[in-house]
Amino acid sequence: MWKSILGISLLLCASATPDESKAKPSVEVKCCGRLRTGGVAIGGETTGTTIKFNRTIWELQFSDDAARSFASDHHKKQVFVTGTLRKVEGVETKARWIVDVKTIKECDATKTKEGAGIKLHGLLQVAKPGSGGASGMSVVTDNQTWPIDFSAVPTLQMKTDALTGKRILLSGILKQDTKNEANSRTLTISVRTLEKSERYSVLR
Repeated sequence: MWKSILGISLLLCASATPDESKAKPSVEVKCCGRLRTGGVAIGGETTGTTIKFNRTIWELQFSDDAARSFASDHHKKQVFVTGTLRKVEGVETKARWIVDVKTIKECDATKTKEGAGIKLHGLLQVAKPGSGGASGMSVVTDNQTWPIDFSAVPTLQMKTDALTGKRILLSGILKQDTKNEANSRTLTISVRTLEKSERYSVLR
Protein backbone atom coordinates (compact mmCIF):
# COMPACT_ATOMS: atom_id res chain seq x y z
CA MET A 1 0.00 0.00 0.00
CA TRP A 2 2.77 2.40 0.95
CA LYS A 3 5.02 1.27 -1.91
CA SER A 4 2.79 2.84 -4.53
CA ILE A 5 3.27 6.27 -2.93
CA LEU A 6 6.69 6.42 -1.29
CA GLY A 7 7.94 2.89 -0.90
CA ILE A 8 7.76 3.60 2.83
CA SER A 9 6.31 1.16 5.31
CA LEU A 10 5.44 2.64 8.70
CA LEU A 11 5.66 -0.25 11.14
CA LEU A 12 5.53 0.17 14.92
CA CYS A 13 6.63 -1.98 17.78
CA ALA A 14 3.56 -2.06 20.00
CA SER A 15 3.64 -2.04 23.77
CA ALA A 16 0.44 -2.09 25.80
CA THR A 17 -0.23 0.23 28.71
CA PRO A 18 -2.64 -0.47 31.59
CA ASP A 19 -4.40 2.87 31.15
CA GLU A 20 -4.51 4.34 27.64
CA SER A 21 -5.63 7.73 28.97
CA LYS A 22 -2.22 8.16 30.61
CA ALA A 23 -0.32 7.49 27.38
CA LYS A 24 1.04 10.59 25.71
CA PRO A 25 0.32 10.81 21.98
CA SER A 26 3.19 10.85 19.51
CA VAL A 27 3.79 11.51 15.85
CA GLU A 28 6.15 9.20 13.99
CA VAL A 29 7.51 9.97 10.53
CA LYS A 30 9.62 8.48 7.77
CA CYS A 31 10.75 10.78 4.98
CA CYS A 32 13.06 11.05 2.01
CA GLY A 33 14.45 14.47 1.14
CA ARG A 34 17.49 16.67 0.60
CA LEU A 35 19.72 17.19 3.64
CA ARG A 36 21.41 20.48 4.49
CA THR A 37 23.82 21.12 7.36
CA GLY A 38 25.49 24.16 8.86
CA GLY A 39 22.36 26.30 8.97
CA VAL A 40 22.11 29.35 11.25
CA ALA A 41 19.13 31.37 12.50
CA ILE A 42 18.40 34.51 14.53
CA GLY A 43 18.87 33.77 18.22
CA GLY A 44 20.44 30.42 17.41
CA GLU A 45 16.98 28.86 17.10
CA THR A 46 17.94 25.99 14.83
CA THR A 47 19.48 22.55 15.11
CA GLY A 48 21.67 23.45 12.13
CA THR A 49 20.48 20.53 10.01
CA THR A 50 17.35 20.29 7.87
CA ILE A 51 15.64 17.91 5.48
CA LYS A 52 13.52 19.27 2.62
CA PHE A 53 10.93 17.27 0.72
CA ASN A 54 8.64 18.90 -1.82
CA ARG A 55 8.15 22.40 -0.27
CA THR A 56 8.37 21.30 3.36
CA ILE A 57 11.44 21.82 5.56
CA TRP A 58 11.96 20.09 8.91
CA GLU A 59 14.90 20.43 11.28
CA LEU A 60 16.74 17.31 12.40
CA GLN A 61 17.89 16.66 15.96
CA PHE A 62 20.52 13.94 16.37
CA SER A 63 21.23 12.00 19.54
CA ASP A 64 24.66 10.57 18.68
CA ASP A 65 27.92 11.54 17.00
CA ALA A 66 27.62 8.84 14.33
CA ALA A 67 24.41 10.39 12.96
CA ARG A 68 25.90 13.90 13.09
CA SER A 69 28.99 12.68 11.22
CA PHE A 70 26.80 10.99 8.59
CA ALA A 71 24.87 14.25 8.12
CA SER A 72 28.07 16.24 7.66
CA ASP A 73 29.20 13.81 4.96
CA HIS A 74 25.87 13.97 3.12
CA HIS A 75 25.27 17.72 2.86
CA LYS A 76 22.93 18.50 -0.08
CA LYS A 77 22.30 14.78 -0.70
CA GLN A 78 19.10 12.76 -0.57
CA VAL A 79 18.66 10.90 2.73
CA PHE A 80 16.02 8.73 4.38
CA VAL A 81 15.12 9.63 7.97
CA THR A 82 12.90 8.04 10.62
CA GLY A 83 11.99 9.55 13.97
CA THR A 84 9.39 11.42 16.01
CA LEU A 85 8.10 14.82 14.96
CA ARG A 86 7.41 17.72 17.33
CA LYS A 87 6.48 21.37 16.97
CA VAL A 88 8.44 24.06 18.84
CA GLU A 89 7.32 27.66 19.14
CA GLY A 90 10.28 29.96 18.48
CA VAL A 91 11.10 33.28 20.13
CA GLU A 92 12.95 35.01 17.30
CA THR A 93 11.67 32.70 14.58
CA LYS A 94 8.30 31.21 13.64
CA ALA A 95 7.14 27.79 14.79
CA ARG A 96 9.65 25.06 13.99
CA TRP A 97 9.11 21.40 13.18
CA ILE A 98 11.84 19.14 14.53
CA VAL A 99 12.42 15.44 13.91
CA ASP A 100 14.16 13.64 16.76
CA VAL A 101 16.06 11.27 14.52
CA LYS A 102 16.01 7.54 15.15
CA THR A 103 17.77 6.47 11.94
CA ILE A 104 19.32 8.21 8.95
CA LYS A 105 20.71 6.65 5.78
CA GLU A 106 21.14 7.30 2.08
CA CYS A 107 17.89 7.49 0.13
CA ASP A 108 17.62 5.25 -2.92
CA ALA A 109 15.78 7.51 -5.37
CA THR A 110 15.02 4.53 -7.64
CA LYS A 111 12.92 2.91 -4.90
CA THR A 112 11.70 5.76 -2.69
CA LYS A 113 10.15 9.00 -3.88
CA GLU A 114 10.69 12.31 -2.12
CA GLY A 115 8.02 12.78 0.52
CA ALA A 116 6.96 11.74 4.01
CA GLY A 117 4.77 9.17 5.68
CA ILE A 118 3.24 9.68 9.12
CA LYS A 119 1.71 7.55 11.86
CA LEU A 120 0.08 8.96 14.97
CA HIS A 121 -2.27 8.46 17.89
CA GLY A 122 -4.75 11.25 18.43
CA LEU A 123 -8.33 12.38 18.90
CA LEU A 124 -10.54 12.21 15.81
CA GLN A 125 -12.86 15.17 15.51
CA VAL A 126 -14.98 17.22 13.13
CA ALA A 127 -12.75 20.09 12.03
CA LYS A 128 -13.57 23.74 12.46
CA PRO A 129 -14.65 25.46 9.23
CA GLY A 130 -11.65 26.01 6.98
CA SER A 131 -9.26 23.93 9.12
CA GLY A 132 -10.10 20.41 8.02
CA GLY A 133 -9.03 18.38 5.03
CA ALA A 134 -11.29 17.38 2.16
CA SER A 135 -13.17 15.14 4.60
CA GLY A 136 -13.98 17.93 7.05
CA MET A 137 -12.26 15.84 9.72
CA SER A 138 -9.03 16.28 11.66
CA VAL A 139 -6.89 14.54 14.27
CA VAL A 140 -5.55 16.36 17.32
CA THR A 141 -2.36 15.17 18.96
CA ASP A 142 0.35 16.96 20.97
CA ASN A 143 -1.77 20.15 20.76
CA GLN A 144 -1.46 20.05 16.98
CA THR A 145 -4.38 19.70 14.58
CA TRP A 146 -3.83 17.60 11.45
CA PRO A 147 -6.40 17.92 8.62
CA ILE A 148 -7.14 14.53 7.05
CA ASP A 149 -8.26 13.42 3.60
CA PHE A 150 -9.81 10.06 2.67
CA SER A 151 -9.72 10.41 -1.12
CA ALA A 152 -7.01 7.73 -1.48
CA VAL A 153 -9.07 5.15 0.45
CA PRO A 154 -12.67 6.46 0.50
CA THR A 155 -14.06 3.43 2.34
CA LEU A 156 -12.16 4.42 5.49
CA GLN A 157 -14.34 7.49 5.93
CA MET A 158 -17.25 5.21 6.78
CA LYS A 159 -15.47 4.45 10.08
CA THR A 160 -15.52 8.05 11.24
CA ASP A 161 -19.11 8.05 12.52
CA ALA A 162 -18.22 5.45 15.14
CA LEU A 163 -14.78 6.87 15.91
CA THR A 164 -15.42 10.63 16.12
CA GLY A 165 -14.46 11.91 19.56
CA LYS A 166 -12.35 8.84 20.28
CA ARG A 167 -8.62 8.14 20.29
CA ILE A 168 -7.52 6.59 17.02
CA LEU A 169 -4.40 5.21 15.36
CA LEU A 170 -3.90 6.66 11.89
CA SER A 171 -1.27 6.37 9.18
CA GLY A 172 -0.93 8.13 5.87
CA ILE A 173 1.06 10.27 3.48
CA LEU A 174 1.70 13.97 4.10
CA LYS A 175 0.68 16.25 1.27
CA GLN A 176 0.43 20.00 0.73
CA ASP A 177 -2.47 22.07 -0.51
CA THR A 178 -1.07 22.90 -3.94
CA LYS A 179 -4.39 24.28 -5.24
CA ASN A 180 -4.51 27.12 -2.73
CA GLU A 181 -1.36 29.24 -2.47
CA ALA A 182 -2.57 30.74 0.82
CA ASN A 183 -2.60 27.25 2.34
CA SER A 184 0.51 25.96 0.57
CA ARG A 185 2.26 25.50 3.92
CA THR A 186 -0.61 23.46 5.36
CA LEU A 187 0.11 19.74 5.59
CA THR A 188 -2.78 17.31 5.22
CA ILE A 189 -2.67 13.61 5.96
CA SER A 190 -3.86 11.46 3.07
CA VAL A 191 -5.17 8.55 5.14
CA ARG A 192 -4.10 4.97 4.41
CA THR A 193 -5.16 3.21 7.64
CA LEU A 194 -7.54 4.18 10.46
CA GLU A 195 -8.56 2.24 13.54
CA LYS A 196 -9.53 2.69 17.16
CA SER A 197 -6.48 2.90 19.40
CA GLU A 198 -6.80 0.02 21.84
CA ARG A 199 -3.24 0.33 23.05
CA TYR A 200 -0.44 2.84 22.78
CA SER A 201 2.53 2.10 20.50
CA VAL A 202 5.98 3.66 20.78
CA LEU A 203 9.15 3.57 18.75
CA ARG A 204 11.98 1.44 20.06
